[in-house]
Amino acid sequence: MIRGIDNYLTAYQFAEHPQKRTVNEEPTEKPAVQDKIEFSADALERSEQSRVQSAALASLQEKFPKMTFSAGTGLVGKNARNTGDNANRWAFTLDPKLLEKISGDPEAESEYIQKFRDIERATAFAESFSNALGMKTVYCENYIDEDGQLHHASVLVRKDELNEELRVQARENAEKIIERVREKNAGAADKLEELLNKADETGELILGDDEMKLFGEAAKALDPEQNEENADGEEEGGESESVSGSMGINAAKLARMLAAAKTRSQVQAVMDLIQSDLRECDAGKEQGLDVEEASVQAAESLLEEAKSRMSSAEDREPTPQEEMMSALASLM
Repeated sequence: MIRGIDNYLTAYQFAEHPQKRTVNEEPTEKPAVQDKIEFSADALERSEQSRVQSAALASLQEKFPKMTFSAGTGLVGKNARNTGDNANRWAFTLDPKLLEKISGDPEAESEYIQKFRDIERATAFAESFSNALGMKTVYCENYIDEDGQLHHASVLVRKDELNEELRVQARENAEKIIERVREKNAGAADKLEELLNKADETGELILGDDEMKLFGEAAKALDPEQNEENADGEEEGGESESVSGSMGINAAKLARMLAAAKTRSQVQAVMDLIQSDLRECDAGKEQGLDVEEASVQAAESLLEEAKSRMSSAEDREPTPQEEMMSALASLM
């Protein structure tokens, strides 16, 4: 009890007469505040380069929505970002010097845009041809150098789900595509046939720069935009077409692709393609081109049909057979 009182008194005395602390009377000198931050010339140059690259990448992404772009140099080899489920045939690394060339220079950009369109067509053909063969991509890299040239490396393997019947169908699909190519480019058709035979024998294809050039040639053979006009001035095939200051949309081909689409992802892919073609036609109008309004209206009707089909399309992965038929429709 006594001890408790002592403690209470001590606490009371401290509260009444707190101990004084010794304080240094001299004011502490505050550190000087830097009014401005100075950057080195190298840092400013790097910042400007980053701004230029970002602007160029954004501009290209708007023009080629299916492709994805990043800045870098060269092919890096297999890693977790480009193999297995991450193997993306539509991912492209662009040389920073190329981005500098096309940034702020409409004439240079126009020159390289055509190269990008050629690369886009070759990539689309490569994707559709491999799907028609019943193969999947397990590794892929794309690098576009400062001159706009594509450097490519990828590995395709036969899908495990393919039974003998589907393999026969895959070969028949590929042969149909090859015969269509042969009508315009026999040399390219012969090389595609060699790839087909190799895929049958080994179940694997290793693709590089030469194969992508081949796919580009094959795509041109199937695309009338890249061929001479017929004697009567009419064209057939392709999606968005342009001839002698005019352009239109191949609604018949889009209709075949929509008919072949069985799942939501496939219907969505056709919708994306239709919307891309419509954007190209809008851009053509702004450039003063004569746009075939009937084909635009047909495409708009197909877009509405595709939207209505989304609710009834099955939300699942397409079967190998469905992928092959969809690929065939996109190339025929």
